[in-house]
Amino acid sequence: MHKAYLLSLLVCLSLNSYSQKLYVWCPKTQEIKPRSGFLAKDTIDLVIFDGRVLTKNSRIECSSADVMAAIASNIQKAYPAALLQIQGDSAYYRDPVPGRITLKLGVSAFHAGFGVDISVGIGSIGGSFSYGIIPKGKWNAITAYYLRLYDYRNGKTEKLTTSISKIASRPKMWGYWSAKECLNETYMEANQDLLFFIDGGLMN
Repeated sequence: MHKAYLLSLLVCLSLNSYSQKLYVWCPKTQEIKPRSGFLAKDTIDLVIFDGRVLTKNSRIECSSADVMAAIASNIQKAYPAALLQIQGDSAYYRDPVPGRITLKLGVSAFHAGFGVDISVGIGSIGGSFSYGIIPKGKWNAITAYYLRLYDYRNGKTEKLTTSISKIASRPKMWGYWSAKECLNETYMEANQDLLFFIDGGLMN
């Protein structure tokens, strides 16, 4: 009897997870204000790790590689005078290289869903995120980053960390358009916070 109950519970949990459909679209191009001359000739090792947990039946219209490339492009546009070196995600758990700046960016979330479904796809890659109450009867979207910034220039060994999470909600009456707009809104807000974090951490 006890085994049968546990089996039924596992089946229910599995079906519930499968039914929670998530949506991912490529973000719109974001206008970025260049920090002209800032970090001139400094090398930045950029590591982006996709830690999202997307359900099997999710509607994915933008690959992980495309999402990560869009984030990297924003960072390059913000710091055009720096020498940006994009590393593979396997470098996420390696030690930073002396003499350089290293930014490790873990993507915990970049997806939309209806109601509380978005909570399913949030990956656990460190940090402490505060999401608040997620509306049940609306389209919701979330973008969440966990950041580690290492400043190893000129013999320094400074490390800063932060968590960024942005949630947006819209009524369901406009369908997928509402979901896309929510997702793009959270993405752009998260990127602004990301760049402000880098600015503050590396300014003299």
